Amino acid sequence: MAPSSTPVVRTLSDLLEAQAAVQPDAEAITDGRTRLDWATYAEKSARLARTLADTGLRPGDRVAIRLPKSVESFVGVHAVLRAGGVVVPIDQFAPADYARGVIADADARLLLTSADASTVDALTDGTSVAGVIDPIGDGDSEGRVIGRPEAFSSPPHEGRPPQPTDAAYIIFTSGSTGRPKGIVHTHASALAYARRAVDTYGLDETDRLANIAPLHFDQSTFELYAGPLAGAAVLVVPDGALRFPASTSKLIAEERVTIWYSVPFAARQLAERGALDRHDLSALRWVLFGGESFPAPALATLMRLLPGVRCSNVYGPAETNQCTFHHLDEPPDGSETIPIGTAWAGTDLAVVDGGEVVDGAGTGELWISSPTMMREYWRQPEQTATALVQRDDLGSATRWYRTGDIVRRRPDSLLEFVGRTDHQVKVRGHRVELEAVELAIAARPGVEACSVMVDGDTLAALVVPADLDRAALLSGIRDTLPAYAVPHRVVGVDSLPRTGTGKVDRSASASLLPERTGPDRTSG
Repeated sequence: MAPSSTPVVRTLSDLLEAQAAVQPDAEAITDGRTRLDWATYAEKSARLARTLADTGLRPGDRVAIRLPKSVESFVGVHAVLRAGGVVVPIDQFAPADYARGVIADADARLLLTSADASTVDALTDGTSVAGVIDPIGDGDSEGRVIGRPEAFSSPPHEGRPPQPTDAAYIIFTSGSTGRPKGIVHTHASALAYARRAVDTYGLDETDRLANIAPLHFDQSTFELYAGPLAGAAVLVVPDGALRFPASTSKLIAEERVTIWYSVPFAARQLAERGALDRHDLSALRWVLFGGESFPAPALATLMRLLPGVRCSNVYGPAETNQCTFHHLDEPPDGSETIPIGTAWAGTDLAVVDGGEVVDGAGTGELWISSPTMMREYWRQPEQTATALVQRDDLGSATRWYRTGDIVRRRPDSLLEFVGRTDHQVKVRGHRVELEAVELAIAARPGVEACSVMVDGDTLAALVVPADLDRAALLSGIRDTLPAYAVPHRVVGVDSLPRTGTGKVDRSASASLLPERTGPDRTSG
């Protein structure tokens, strides 16, 4: 067990050395294939950081990381931070054109990847990338040049230690305009999140965290930064294992995982296809979920399969990291909506409607003020000015992030997510939140997934599975939705396309909706 005090951590670059100083021989990270203790984890990241510095990498230079989920990918992140660079994680499954666009937008100097030469060419053509490094090294070195060695014509750059106000990473989201938005977090904002996560979930060196999210999804910051801050070991669950829920549950049982954090889809897959009853999951103490709504019936099923495990709905846009939570110790009633809860420590929330604060129960846009907030959108000053606003009349905080999320404050002060301002549509003169309709459908028996979209002057819904009784579904949701919000067409499909983070891909789903062929509005 680690001593009660660890060296001072001022930036993310201090995390591994701090744990190596107090528990060098304790296991720090594994992907089921490679295992590192804290001393080795720190040394490997330090060696790779020296390789990056040898290229002339300067403080603030962006380094794109496109690697499979593995121990090496985590080492790569911490090496970039220790070298003073800014981490730009890339979805390894994204089309080359999209990934190249992100790399170009970030103006990345280096690319860490184990991809083959043709893929490297496709990713870097026309970009500012000067060097490509495979971070899997041998012996006393770490990392080898696999492309564009001209980077090494630059003199080695010692630089200065990273500062709390320096940019640490940029998470690129799809963006509502089609152009990816780069969310810039500093060492200070990331550490503020990590410290609150450690306190909220009681993390310590006895914990083992399952990393489910890919690096380009902000949920991964829980394992990347909160884990090392607490001295908790991390199991990086490989993508191959995640494709087979039974393999995932077997792995987390064997590795004695104590905390699972994922989108609801991954948790539902574990409950439905993970054969949980065949494995000893007694070490698991907490399941965290966030990123989209978790229908109460499905959550209740999961909790009954994991008796004694606390579940928490975790809410927070990538721009703020987490900011609210709602803990559940018992399975919810099947008809209730799971709240996003209340603010965690050090965070101010305001529900704003038409520029005015909603006092007491009511509905409006959620505004957040927290040390965990992003610094800016990367090279998008207009977007930044719209999202980050100064208001002196909302309490003690003055700098606020406008989430674009519509929430309802209940009489008991808990917040419920209602929908997005940019997913609000008008149907025959009525305003409808697409997420609210999806939540009502997802709560019906037998529904595994759904996506709702505008269909002419009405709504249509895609539902999984394809053989679902659509007439019964429509009959059921008419009891919970106003008539104008009930889809006039329900189309059964075998599956819905999903993003790399496990969320339903709304734009891609629209292509599955067939054209109307007649008056039958309950089939497709």
